[in-house]
Amino acid sequence: MPAGFARRLLYQTERRPIPVQQDVKANVLLRNHVSVTGHGSQAMIFAAGFGCDQNMWRFVAPSFVDDYRVVLFDYVGAGKSDIEAYTPERYGSLDGYAQDVLDVLSALNIQRAIFVGHSVSCIIGLLASIREPERFDRLVMLGPSPCYLNDPPNYMGGFEKAALTGLLDMMEKNDLGWASFLAPTIMSHEAQPELTRELQDSFCATDPAIARNFAAVTFFSDNRADLPHATTPALVLQARDDAIASTAVGEYMHRHMPHSTYTLLDATGHCPHMSHPEEVIRAIREYLPYPACTSTTSTDSFYSLPCGFLAFTMEGKITTINDKLQQWLGHDADDLQGRPVDLILTDASRLFYQMYLFPMVRLQGKAENLHLALLARDGSELPVRVNGTCQNVNGQLIVECVMLQDTAS
Repeated sequence: MPAGFARRLLYQTERRPIPVQQDVKANVLLRNHVSVTGHGSQAMIFAAGFGCDQNMWRFVAPSFVDDYRVVLFDYVGAGKSDIEAYTPERYGSLDGYAQDVLDVLSALNIQRAIFVGHSVSCIIGLLASIREPERFDRLVMLGPSPCYLNDPPNYMGGFEKAALTGLLDMMEKNDLGWASFLAPTIMSHEAQPELTRELQDSFCATDPAIARNFAAVTFFSDNRADLPHATTPALVLQARDDAIASTAVGEYMHRHMPHSTYTLLDATGHCPHMSHPEEVIRAIREYLPYPACTSTTSTDSFYSLPCGFLAFTMEGKITTINDKLQQWLGHDADDLQGRPVDLILTDASRLFYQMYLFPMVRLQGKAENLHLALLARDGSELPVRVNGTCQNVNGQLIVECVMLQDTAS
């Protein structure tokens, strides 16, 4: 594969919403402005908090692209999502936002994802995991709260109803003026005023009516009863001196969620993923098991298999080709080592590989039951069925393909 072509494909898949064949899936990816990066076989999806978009994860998410398939998205109504898809009926509760998460995971055919949520997204992720637990492997909850209202004597969410009602009234009367009040409270970092300004700008970029509706849904939801129903293991990450979700709330989450782990950060404020990203990254890494994306299978074991095995780099250079595949193609041992994979593809298969197989493996981490025609040394064609996966092998991204002769062709 030409290096320039590979770079263009990587740019398209990493920096733009990802097109897929089915219209419904393509609509979801465009609707939620989904972007996918990373080299792993397991997905890690990041969900932003109230009034924020995926850009708020820019200090944390890049640290995981070497080990995971990192998925970023915007809720409908935030960031660069399709605002025309917003309806008050769907997004009149957190369930509508949970459905956004499930729609994105379904569109990308993701199972066993690691969900990383901030603030209200922690509860959104929890609701999604209860509804479809097979799509989640772990939850990472940064500054969660199941209920922001005080309910004495047994629960103190941090706010009286009158204060939150006043906030919503202020949002309605002042349009964007509320952002200048709320942003400093949430960020709580006078030493980093640029982060407060960024948060304020993010609030201001949201349609005022949508922002107010989301605020009402966020601050007046009570999901305490959902906590015991969690089946997905979870990490509760709590910052000190958080004006929005106190340490008492974080501890409450931990006590009432089975399979949960609680970590109190040295970071302060409600947005430590922006103010103290290194500490957040370290805490997540310490909690997660060794990345599932790393290949632990030696390619040596494939040389004697009765099926064909081929491995190549993202630049299209062959790294491994086993005895059976060399025999099928009529090549001597090590003939093709380091050569372009294009050399063993027919013209039609080369085009299919460049336009579909390579982008599919790069995006979804795998491609299954594909039909290709290989080009033998004597010029004959060999029809094969291919299953391919994308693996991180010793720090290098490798595509590994298992092939069977396609006798039905």
